[in-house]
Amino acid sequence: MPVPSVDDLRRELRDRGYLSHGIERWFAHDPFTAGRSSRAFWRELTTVAAKASLLIALFAIVPLVAIMVFRNHPLSAGETLLLSLLYGLTGFAISFALLILVALVLKLRPAIAIDTPRALLAISFAASAIPSGAIAIWWYGFDAPPSWPELLLGLALIVALFLFSSVAISAALLSFSIYELQRIPAIHRKPRTMPMTMAAIFLIAVLFLPTYASQDKGAAEPPLQVVTTPSTRRIALIAVDGLTSDILASRPDLVTALPATYAVAPLRGGSTTERWASLGTGVKTVLHGVRSVEGVRLWNGGHLLQSISQRDIVLRGLGGAVGLAKREPLPPTVRRRDFVWEIFAARGVPSVAVNWWTADDAHAGALDSIGQMPVFAAAASGGGAPEMVALRVDELSMKRLLHALDAEKPRFATVYLPALDVILNRLAIDPSARLTASVHALDGVVAAVEALRARGFDVIVVGMPGDHQAGQAVLASTFALGPTTTPFDVAPTLCSLIGFPPSNEMSGRTLAGSEKPRISSYGSRVSRQQSTKMNEEYYENLRSLGYIR
Repeated sequence: MPVPSVDDLRRELRDRGYLSHGIERWFAHDPFTAGRSSRAFWRELTTVAAKASLLIALFAIVPLVAIMVFRNHPLSAGETLLLSLLYGLTGFAISFALLILVALVLKLRPAIAIDTPRALLAISFAASAIPSGAIAIWWYGFDAPPSWPELLLGLALIVALFLFSSVAISAALLSFSIYELQRIPAIHRKPRTMPMTMAAIFLIAVLFLPTYASQDKGAAEPPLQVVTTPSTRRIALIAVDGLTSDILASRPDLVTALPATYAVAPLRGGSTTERWASLGTGVKTVLHGVRSVEGVRLWNGGHLLQSISQRDIVLRGLGGAVGLAKREPLPPTVRRRDFVWEIFAARGVPSVAVNWWTADDAHAGALDSIGQMPVFAAAASGGGAPEMVALRVDELSMKRLLHALDAEKPRFATVYLPALDVILNRLAIDPSARLTASVHALDGVVAAVEALRARGFDVIVVGMPGDHQAGQAVLASTFALGPTTTPFDVAPTLCSLIGFPPSNEMSGRTLAGSEKPRISSYGSRVSRQQSTKMNEEYYENLRSLGYIR
């Protein structure tokens, strides 16, 4: 009795209705007549594995890209497509290798897939759990927990991936086992699933909807004009990263200089840039959009992806290796809300700001702003140990601030001093050197307060613990303020002191005087395009100070 061919067996299966519906029918359509040679075996195996891997990759793209869109909205259509391509190719390669491995193991006992439906189901579930579990681990690697909409959608898409992967893997293994044994299954129920490829393509297309919803609506509008209260007070804000209430209390000279002192809960945020952007704008992260010190820019992309999993081997590794993704420091243009001093200056209040995260260099109108790039570059040019470079950052920041104050006589001034955080939390240095350098950094804070008071400024000092640093934040001033529990109170307080109404977007309350009527919003920030890129020197300076590893 002649041995039936694989095509004859599959034809008989189709006659019985087994491969006439569902995804198995796609696997049965092989464009060649399989033989029993080694070459035919590998040809059959790679064809079946490639078909299943393609389907798994299509469904794996959906939760990965959906979560990235949730966390890095808005993205352009090109960026969404490139993300899909990078994740899809990686998912295809991993699934292909996994299926080849499972099929080779199954080759020892190919009858399991044909004669034991439960064993086939168990193998399919176990193999499907690998890509689904990998995505769950990737998701867990983000610094910030997901929002409820992201959590629910992500879980639903991962479950869908698991179910569809199980169907695809079982169909692939069954088709491969038919080839090996050259006989039809003893008993299997007929699957009647919807076409999986069309479902995957539809879900991927849905990922592009946020792109069109976030397109620019037109040219930037002029700053919103508001009614202000006449005020002649000169206010200075000193932001000291790494300064906690305990550290301030250990310096009697600071306590004496800042009689109104409150320990408050630090702001939440995955990075120092996010926390200080929240303080300077007075709004939550979801509004100002700053999340990290560095991000990843996709090839020819206009947006910087800030929220990326620590376990993302695609964007952090493979994408850079093939030139489709590049790590970059955060440019000023990612911030979607103005700092309060930018609000003041846009409406005629002379203001000076030095060394703030995500701040542009601007010397126009009423604002004199010096960003971090020139300050960090000047500090690094002097060489020396990293802690000495950090101290020079503070020193140069104060020198530039005082020079601007003496030349321009502004009503508002602010400076960001990062040295204490760098010394305490970011550099691996000898404990005695850390103690000496931190004392020098605090000496600089005392000198800054005295210099600003000598020039007629009322001074507010805000300190927040650095990344992974314990302790309470601190808000202190040279004049009386009301009691406070959150650094979010700083922005509306500054608005009231300068005579501006706070906005409803600002989360805190006014600590000076009575609460004034608020406006709804000062609107989105008017800035350059988000394609602005930071130079390599700035990136290396951030690395040398411990901000980037």
